[in-house]
Amino acid sequence: MQTQHSDHLESWKLFVVIGSLCLAIFLHGLDTNIIGVAMPEITTEFNSLNDIAWYGSSYLLTVTAFQPLFGNLYKYFRAKPVYLASIFTFEVGSVICAAAPTSAVLILGRSILGLGAAGLLQGALAIIGYAVKLEKVPQYQGIVISAFGISVCTGPIIGGSLTDRTSWRWCFWINVPAGFLVIVLILVFVRIQPKADQVNQNLPLSKKLAHLDAFGTILFIAGICCLLIALQLGGNTIPWKSSKSIGLLVGFAALIATFSLLQWHRGEYATIPPRIIAKRSIYTGALVLFFLGMSSLTYTYYLPIFFQSIQGVSATHSGVRFIALVVPQIVLLVVTGAIVSKVGYYVPFILLGITIDCIGAGLITTLGVETPNIRWAAFLVVNGIGIGMAQQLPYTALQAVLDPLDVATGNAIAVFSFQLGGALGIAIAQNLFLTKLANAVANTTADVSPQAVINAGAMGLPMLAKSSAMLFTLREAYAEAIRYTFILALVAACAAFPWALGMEWLNIRKIAEARRAEAVERASNAIGPEAEDKTACGGPRAVENSRDAPIEME
Repeated sequence: MQTQHSDHLESWKLFVVIGSLCLAIFLHGLDTNIIGVAMPEITTEFNSLNDIAWYGSSYLLTVTAFQPLFGNLYKYFRAKPVYLASIFTFEVGSVICAAAPTSAVLILGRSILGLGAAGLLQGALAIIGYAVKLEKVPQYQGIVISAFGISVCTGPIIGGSLTDRTSWRWCFWINVPAGFLVIVLILVFVRIQPKADQVNQNLPLSKKLAHLDAFGTILFIAGICCLLIALQLGGNTIPWKSSKSIGLLVGFAALIATFSLLQWHRGEYATIPPRIIAKRSIYTGALVLFFLGMSSLTYTYYLPIFFQSIQGVSATHSGVRFIALVVPQIVLLVVTGAIVSKVGYYVPFILLGITIDCIGAGLITTLGVETPNIRWAAFLVVNGIGIGMAQQLPYTALQAVLDPLDVATGNAIAVFSFQLGGALGIAIAQNLFLTKLANAVANTTADVSPQAVINAGAMGLPMLAKSSAMLFTLREAYAEAIRYTFILALVAACAAFPWALGMEWLNIRKIAEARRAEAVERASNAIGPEAEDKTACGGPRAVENSRDAPIEME
């Protein structure tokens, strides 16, 4: 009798599936990172420095809030239609952003982009979990996530070149033909049917819809919106003690409390089932990703401002400089994934990566107007090495501790945590940046008002400065303000370490071997056609333990 694990995808079939996933993730990563270098130009065109956090947060809000929903969609419906719908929605958002006449429309487009992106990374992780053997999951996750890293590397360069030579709008138009190509490749070449999910996919539509928890999603989005608005406006546009700030924070607490009670009441029908989030490696891994997201995504939006506004380089050169941060990430993602696939243990690499990340983040806080190239480049390389080692492995942990039917939900929790950390980090960073910028300008010069500097946008300093000395003074004020955003990134990176210490020290190779041995033993103990029939047809016991069930190429 053939063992289950012999049916995993190999050769050209695996290449097509992984290649298609890499293309889609590259598209997602390109949009996430291409806008950073264009941000100064956008704020100058729309006079919208106050909106800079919303360009990131509106995207990350929908990416975050819809992660649990997409987790259930991938759990209860066919993966291919859900994945294609995600890419199509992503493309619609790209067109809206590219044609946006105002800052508000651009923010709307970014929200729609985030809705589409919510299903991309999670879908890729779920498909990998079915396509390869468990011990190979870290390696292939590293390959696919490295596509995101490649887009992080090329995105700023592409975005900078487009912004300098044409318009920032082409940072979004470029997604349209790329997205169309991804849709065609997936539509034509990728046909998947995860056998381990047959029980869920055979449920009646009414039960599937009951699991989607639309009301819970609405509560969560409303709560996070209240928190983001409070964090961005409090102490800056409105006082922290004002009724608006207090009302927003109270509204956030009330909505999230209601959401939590709803999850507890719904039990297995919850968007985030309590029995899953209660697992030690799940909640600790989620918190590791939350703080790493807060740290790394803060750099995505504020390092381009440092390079362009403070050191005065072009958008293209800003993108080139970003290579120092992202190339080490790409290399370490792949290398660490391959090593973990061999040795099995992943927690030591998470701890080592976070330690290196914290060292790099601490060094980045020392950057200033006249920091030489060799110094800032070395600091970014150190930080990139740490992020690359640590960032992917919490996804491996959930593969080790969850049953097959719960992996999609686990992926949703993991991606959700990372994006939520990023959204909150960008909101807090904007508040810190604008508050400290106003103070720094007021303390260093009387020739220009703080509001005039803010209204000018990130690329407007040369237009405000009447002399080279004044320009240098304004750049120093920017550097002093942006240092607080880098300190936030450092604190977040450090906060990830104790949660990584709390993760279970498991060996994914040994877990895979144990599961395969258990599957073989069950098969050998199955006596008579009736027992064999139940196993072959995917009875509950068989499905629950078929972590190594393959993808069928239809």
